[in-house]
Amino acid sequence: MKFLLSQLPFQTPSARRLLAHAIVVLALYVLVSADGLTASLIYRYGTTGQWFMNGQFLLQLGIYYGWGYWLFPRFLYRFKPLPLLALILLTYTGVYLANYAGFSWLHQTVGCPDDSPPSLPLSSSWVKLAAMWHRMEQHGPLGLFTNVSLFGWNFLLSFTYPALLLAFKALYDNMASQISNAQLKQQNMQLELNYLKSQINPHFLFNVLNSVYALTEEDCPPAAQLVHQLSGLMQYTLYETAEPTVPLQKELQFIRDYIALEKTRTGKRVDLQVLFPESVNESVHIVPFVLIPFVENAFKHGVQRSTRKSWIRLAVVVDSAGLQLTISNSKPATPEVSIGGLGLANVRKRLTLLYPGHVLQVVNEPDWYQVDLTLPLYALTSFNKRETMGY
Repeated sequence: MKFLLSQLPFQTPSARRLLAHAIVVLALYVLVSADGLTASLIYRYGTTGQWFMNGQFLLQLGIYYGWGYWLFPRFLYRFKPLPLLALILLTYTGVYLANYAGFSWLHQTVGCPDDSPPSLPLSSSWVKLAAMWHRMEQHGPLGLFTNVSLFGWNFLLSFTYPALLLAFKALYDNMASQISNAQLKQQNMQLELNYLKSQINPHFLFNVLNSVYALTEEDCPPAAQLVHQLSGLMQYTLYETAEPTVPLQKELQFIRDYIALEKTRTGKRVDLQVLFPESVNESVHIVPFVLIPFVENAFKHGVQRSTRKSWIRLAVVVDSAGLQLTISNSKPATPEVSIGGLGLANVRKRLTLLYPGHVLQVVNEPDWYQVDLTLPLYALTSFNKRETMGY
């Protein structure tokens, strides 16, 4: 039987991330344990030196993950130099205090550094250690601000290896960003071509709907209202989504109109409960049609395919944390093999490319289905239109 490449281990994104983290942790541990200073401490003091080495490893691991996965994405990649420099200096000071406490513990526990025999391996590192500890004692816990050599020693001791790993990570992040932008640009070009191909028919249908609305407005007001709602949806789709982003308020109004149209069509077969914010700041923008697939999915799989009473719960909250969308729906007595199709697969890809900081959680129970989506506020208020187009 032919063995597919997709069946090999570490072919899934989560498995590859786990492998990458394991390699980083192992590499950092090897670098720290093989360092001349820690090797001398372990040789001289045994278990006590090993504990100091373990502390250095955890300290440097914290620097790598704290800077690489929190500090850099929020401040370096978004070019916020002032808070970046302030947090770097704060971290640098905190690490020096930790090193000062570690050497004080060594000094009190084993009298480090003592007069070691000439046979001690890496004796040059030992001499430097003795000199630096005496300077640390002389200048106190904040000696890095009064002595240049201590400032440099702090970097050599705890930041050299994390800085090396962070340089590789920054290079990888830059390459991944370029690939994502290229993929997004290609998708947008394809969408634009598809839009141009289908532009004639929607305009024709939109004009026909306006004519039907004029003919039915007096004779059948309910039908006219339905046509008016559908016309409003098409107008938003054709004329108000030309830009990469739209005001969030307009996108939410589009969802309201869609729900009203579905409510008219389904009648009393669905128990519908919706919650929208009363108003949204005009500066908050969103990529159009990112939220509507989740609403369409709820009606498609929760109402259209069921003859019994169904229910849908929708809540959209916009606060200081960002946008939270929660939508759940009942499922028919005889559910489909799978819930959600190409539309949800596409929106997952768009969210990954356009909103890397989003959180999407899906709960698929036998009789109900729920989606929780969170878009961080910074992604809504500072979205770069040029990045959206992939330039």
